[in-house]
Amino acid sequence: MKMGQNALVLGLAVLAVLWLGGCNNPAGQSGTSKGTEAHDHAHHGPHQGHLTELGQEEYHAEWTHDETGKVTFYILDADAKKEVPIAAEELVIDIKLGDNKPVSYKLPAVNPVDGKSAVFEIVDKGLLGAIEALSPGVVATLHVNINGKQFDQRIEEHKHEH
Repeated sequence: MKMGQNALVLGLAVLAVLWLGGCNNPAGQSGTSKGTEAHDHAHHGPHQGHLTELGQEEYHAEWTHDETGKVTFYILDADAKKEVPIAAEELVIDIKLGDNKPVSYKLPAVNPVDGKSAVFEIVDKGLLGAIEALSPGVVATLHVNINGKQFDQRIEEHKHEH
């Protein structure tokens, strides 16, 4: 199978599992990435999403998703409380499935003002499925440039509380 087919099959399989088992994360429930929240700020972002650090807690990235396949990333401050608009047209998520070449997903900036946005979004069930299936065999890496500094952060698997 080609890489695109692997990602599609993985995405469809994960979506089927989610559909059968349900995947909800009501406001107030934590859904953080593993190992990123051993300090004082919230265990979820201001949008009730999953958090990961960028750099040495210089920034945070929060991501949310819904059943339509919409995946939204927010760039947040060091405290993971406020959005930080950045001068980037897009951010990139690379998904690596086993030994296959990574598949890149480009999330364009949403409603930039003066060339800056804190919100990046895509509707892609393949990306959603891959993020939901993160494991040692499925690795996602966020690539974003903030104020001239490149951040390449692995997105750790996250757990939903049911």
